[in-house]
Amino acid sequence: MTEALRVDLHTHTSCSDGMLTPTELVLRAAGAGIELLAITDHDTTAGVLQAERCAPAAGVRLVPGVEISASWRAQSIHVLGLWIDPASGPLCRALDAQAQHRARRMARICERLSALGLPGSALLRAVEAQPGLPTRTHLAAAMLEAGIVARSEDAFRKYLGRGTAAHVAADWPDLASVVGWILAAGGIASLAHPARYRLSGGARRRLLADFKTAGGTALEVITGGNAAQHVDACADWAQGFGLEASIGSDFHSPEHVWNPLGRLAKLPDRVRPVWRRE
Repeated sequence: MTEALRVDLHTHTSCSDGMLTPTELVLRAAGAGIELLAITDHDTTAGVLQAERCAPAAGVRLVPGVEISASWRAQSIHVLGLWIDPASGPLCRALDAQAQHRARRMARICERLSALGLPGSALLRAVEAQPGLPTRTHLAAAMLEAGIVARSEDAFRKYLGRGTAAHVAADWPDLASVVGWILAAGGIASLAHPARYRLSGGARRRLLADFKTAGGTALEVITGGNAAQHVDACADWAQGFGLEASIGSDFHSPEHVWNPLGRLAKLPDRVRPVWRRE
């Protein structure tokens, strides 16, 4: 398998906070010439199970995946599970717990919005009526629809982001536990978009060391929105910590024209692609 293969190992569907259904995403990937595609919805594999039914006919090789929310030193971290078994008992139980945690958190956020004089109960009903797991992205969209904010970004800036009146800390499971769930499902753990975390250089190195110790295998070297300096830095981290390299658009919606599905740079030659093991 060569690096000329069109690969996208980080995408989202309407089963979490993406716009397209799993079938629509697979067909769009096929139209973009993507040959190896991972669906990595937040804390659910429901999209994988749907996509498996249409991927072969579309000429797309599907990588069963998931993006799991974790906590490391009070910092929210996202870990991709690639080539997982979606039917893994430990993983299924863990994702069920994640779904329950998300639902409780959403209810608490909406309670805080009500305390601020906003229609929290109505917003919660709007979020719960959407397909997929509830996320703050869904809530921001509901606030936009209700005319509470002019843009989705304003919902995070005024109400939902860290330090705002309605923010509720996530309190996700620790990083080592999340990596363990992925390994138990026969998968490969890849640290998602490592340049996005607000960490000092020393803290980032400690994160990577802890991730590697927990059994992490890969690092997302190229992801949607990464500038050239981020790619070089991520490649250096992967090389320095003996991690394989992954690439993924983190695609959510065709409306995000700045982040198209599968339009990704070539990996630097000094890192080993995680899909080479296929």
